[in-house]
Amino acid sequence: MNQTNGWSWESLRRNYLTIPTLLRSIPVGIVIAAGVLATTWTHTLLSNHQDMVVHTYEAIDTTKDVLIALDDAETGQRGYLVSSDRQYLAPYEKALGRLQTLRADLLTRISDNEIQVTRVKQLGVLIDRKLGELSQSITLHDTANADAARAQESKYMAEATMDRIRYVIGDITVHERSLLQVRQAEVESDELRIRIVAIAIGLASFLTRAGVEMYLTRTRRSEPEDVKRS
Repeated sequence: MNQTNGWSWESLRRNYLTIPTLLRSIPVGIVIAAGVLATTWTHTLLSNHQDMVVHTYEAIDTTKDVLIALDDAETGQRGYLVSSDRQYLAPYEKALGRLQTLRADLLTRISDNEIQVTRVKQLGVLIDRKLGELSQSITLHDTANADAARAQESKYMAEATMDRIRYVIGDITVHERSLLQVRQAEVESDELRIRIVAIAIGLASFLTRAGVEMYLTRTRRSEPEDVKRS
């Protein structure tokens, strides 16, 4: 009843699921399975650490973009105060839009680091103050005159808000660069670990197969001659 087209479980077991076959297959299969798990784990670690390196580079680039946008806003505002030409306000207004996006991006990129979050919030306060100074000078220019606006701008410059912004951005960047060194070292360690795992898997597979063959050879040699012939 168990036989189908000349095949049966008994014939399958007798012809294919022999002890030598199982000894050759199961240990090597276990080594391969362990290798797959180890390789998956090491590649996952590498991928995560590579993502963190990219993430850190993006945070550094964003701080640079914030500073560039502030410089553009300041340059446009000063050009307008000097010339009274509203064309100079175009880069100022464009920079305001960019800053809104960049500030949100920067806070998102460093949200996993409380120290950096504190610095970015401090930076946000200074940026709001600086943008308020720029806006007030423009308003004074339009409601009073250019001389009054320039005089007010000179007072604002004495407060050195922009210098304080650069200082905070410098702190943020230095901290991110230190994180970058750590994360790059982690990537290098992961790459080394992957190579070690690959070598270990290959070596374990070879030794397992060799050990099985040696065991089977020794077993065959110890068998009686009549068993070997059968």
